[in-house]
Parts: sequence; structure tokens; C-alpha cells
Amino acid sequence: MKLTTRNEKVLTEFANMMIQKMEEMKEKPWRKKWFNVTLGNTPMNISGSNYHGINNMMLAMHYEMNEYELPVYCTLKQANKVGVHINKGEKSIPIIFWDCNFYKDGKRITNVEYKDMLRNEQDNCAKIWFLKNYQVFNIEQTNYFEKFPEKKLTFKKLFYKQISSDATGMYSNKAIDYMLKEQKWLCPIVYTTPHDKAFYDLKSDRIVIPMKEQFKISSTKDEIYQDGENFYATLIHEMMHSTGKQDRLNRTFGKKFGDKQYAVEEIIAELGSARVAQMLGFSKSLIDENATYLDSWIKCLKEQPNFILKILMDVEKASKMILDKIVTD
Repeated sequence: MKLTTRNEKVLTEFANMMIQKMEEMKEKPWRKKWFNVTLGNTPMNISGSNYHGINNMMLAMHYEMNEYELPVYCTLKQANKVGVHINKGEKSIPIIFWDCNFYKDGKRITNVEYKDMLRNEQDNCAKIWFLKNYQVFNIEQTNYFEKFPEKKLTFKKLFYKQISSDATGMYSNKAIDYMLKEQKWLCPIVYTTPHDKAFYDLKSDRIVIPMKEQFKISSTKDEIYQDGENFYATLIHEMMHSTGKQDRLNRTFGKKFGDKQYAVEEIIAELGSARVAQMLGFSKSLIDENATYLDSWIKCLKEQPNFILKILMDVEKASKMILDKIVTD
């Protein structure tokens, strides 16, 4: 797919945002989180519709990095529609989405004409997919709450995060616990016996992870809660790797720690597990061994900003596979 100059600029902006985040994580990698603030919901627009896919991750990162109070966004058109203006000097962030042009016998037809066709007629149409983008602003970059002060509490309730912990004070996630207990994932997960590390074994197609109580290494209440988050985040990281198997999403795995493809797979697993954790309402820390990859990831994004699109598309596919299994099962 050929990208327009505008699309290339958008992807460069996304890459620069990711680079900035990684630069911050280099300063203190121990327990540094991809998303410092957890939510009970995903970014949405002022009408209450949630953003999806790549946009969900980038807006969550934008909201967190700028320390906004709420991850609620709007376009200039949406703001004007409700009589709200964008504050002077504010800078927007782009969001992207896929669109498609349809052609029948070499002639372009409208989306309505395509939808009105029979299935066999649709199959004979040529389809050309392309990337579109438009600009959005965080709600705090507008005078929205000055005009509608009562709406602030309404939005806050939508992002209320309920604290959930087990008997030991560690974070607890019932949906993931059920998935583990019933072995609902796409491959076996070994988690009830002690182990000294977590890993996904491609050859045997199984995940091995230390027991949850092995993650309890802290003494304060807040840190013990985070120890629980680390257990689930580590599990999801390995689940991300397992989605890349040939008969699933068919990603190329590296042959050894440190090679280029291994590094690519690790950033997919890192970002994907961070996104899944954020969607489920808890935080994901950078895995210690992956802190060594930060420089190479930053270098790659600086040299090839468009590479962020492939990475985020792979992240989206794998994240959706995990979320669908956890939420629906």
C-alpha cells in the first residue's frame, strides 16, 4: 500500500510519540510502566463512542503523557456542533482509519452501490484500501467543561476504576483467572507449579509462568497490589508471543535473544500486553530484559517511522485475539 505524504507525516508523529515514551522509560526502566495511569474504560469522543485499534493505544498514550484528567477527545467539527471552541494555541493529534474504494468493471462505484450488490457480485469487484486521518483534541484543550460543567462528573464515572485484589492484597482479575482455571487459551498454560521464569515455547506450543505468589516480592500495600498486576501482565506478554504461531497470526520469530526479528517480536509483545492490560484496567511494566532493546527500538523508529504502522497493526491483531478470548469466554 502506497502512503500519501500526509499519512507519512501522521505515522512519523506516532513514531515520535513512541520514541518520547521510550526515552522516558530509559531513565528508570525498573517498574516503569507503558501507561502510568490505568482506566476503567478506553478513550472516547464527546458523544461517548470509544476509539478502537491503533487509535485507542495512541490516544491513551497521548492522554497519559500530557497528564490530562480524562481521555476524552473531539474533532473541531464535533466541538463546533455543541457550541464549544478549541483553546488558543492548542495542538491536535491525528487518528487514522482504513477506508476502501470499490471498482466494478474498472469503474468506481459508491459504498452504497457496493452494499446493495449480491455477494457474488461483490466478490467480482476490485477493492483498494487506503489510510485516512483526521485531527482530534483532548477535551481539556477546549472550553467544553466551562460550557457543560455538569458533564465532568458524568465522564469521570465512565472511567471509574474499581480496585480488585485477592486475599493477599495482590491485584486480581476474575476473567483471566477463569481463563486460566478452565484452560481456555489457544495453547496450554502451566501456572500452578513454581518456575523461575516465564516463557512461550513455540515447539511444544505452551506457556510456562511462575505461580502468582512468586510475584509477591514487595512489602507495601501499593507495591503488593502492583506485584499482582505484574503476574497478569507477564502472562499476557507470553500470550502475545503465542498468537504469532504459524497457524494463528504467522509472525516471524527471532532465532536467538538479541537478533533483529527477536527484537521486533518483543516490541509487539510489549506493546500488545500493555494495551491489553490498559483495556482491562491495570498497568503493564517494561520487562527488565527488554529495557536493553529500547535503544534499538528507538533507532529503528527514527530511521523508519512508517514501520510503526506494521508494528501497531500486528499489536492490534494479537491484542484483539486475546481480548476476545478473555472477555467472551
